[in-house]
Amino acid sequence: MTLALNLRFDLARLTDAELAQRCDAIWADVDQMQDDRGAIRTSPRWRGPVRHPRAYLFWAMVRGSSAEELEILLSAFAANTSLADVVSRLPRIRLHLALCEMQDILDEMKSRTRSPLRPAPSRPESI
Repeated sequence: MTLALNLRFDLARLTDAELAQRCDAIWADVDQMQDDRGAIRTSPRWRGPVRHPRAYLFWAMVRGSSAEELEILLSAFAANTSLADVVSRLPRIRLHLALCEMQDILDEMKSRTRSPLRPAPSRPESI
């Protein structure tokens, strides 16, 4: 396990059913991206030292962006376009963000399961 700063407090607030719905939505998005085989082959797999979607986007752009992708990002920054619009045009980055989001959800689910080292919560006496 690597040390990382987890800034995904939004996932901790979700119920198990909401986490499952997000997993389903991510897999549906990944299925749509399967048509672009190049995105799957070139998608970076490293999440970086900070667990947050914006940090994932930063590391994806730094680690393996082509000149065309950097040009799109810089032109979007200059035109004050939203980051979501830019990412939707870059299938490799969209796939990377989807895989990082899925890993964050799996990490959250894992943290919610009982560990053999952590005792089970005690039941209130009134039940």
